[in-house]
Amino acid sequence: MANNLLVRGSPGSGKTTLAVKVAEDLTELGFKVAGFVTEEIREGKTRLGFRIRDLRGGEAVMAHVGLRAGPRVGKYTVDVETLERTALRALDEVHGRADLVIVDEIGKMEALSAAFLKRVMELMDLPTPLLATIPKSDQSFVSSLLQRGDVSVYCIDRRNRERMKEVVEEDLLGILGHRRSPRTN
Repeated sequence: MANNLLVRGSPGSGKTTLAVKVAEDLTELGFKVAGFVTEEIREGKTRLGFRIRDLRGGEAVMAHVGLRAGPRVGKYTVDVETLERTALRALDEVHGRADLVIVDEIGKMEALSAAFLKRVMELMDLPTPLLATIPKSDQSFVSSLLQRGDVSVYCIDRRNRERMKEVVEEDLLGILGHRRSPRTN
């Protein structure tokens, strides 16, 4: 079984929700989870940007329509320095201290950081399982990840997201050598 799990889907498919729920469930079972998730910043129904949240505490705005300096991805200006500072700090917790690392997401904004991409490759070579979310659209770095022999890819959409969370979690528990006991009501 592959050690690196990639959850692939369109925006709004439930990738981040899956990553958060898996992190919560595995933490509840006693596993140490490190990494980060990327969450939308909304005002009503309007998406204004994205914040990066370290699973062990701390968050920062990494992209926003109101930022003036930095590269643009769509309507958002990306603060690459904040992305690197927050994401790399969250991923530094992995070495010998985590049972699982979560990287949400490896997308166009994150690909602006060579240091981030290098760290992802390093993490994928470690024995610690990695759960990462990736966009449905093709990007060169994501394509290179998909060609690795040590990845399993899970396609998520609005119809299958509840079931996909269970599948991913069960596969991770198998990798971690732990079987979940039936839940009691």
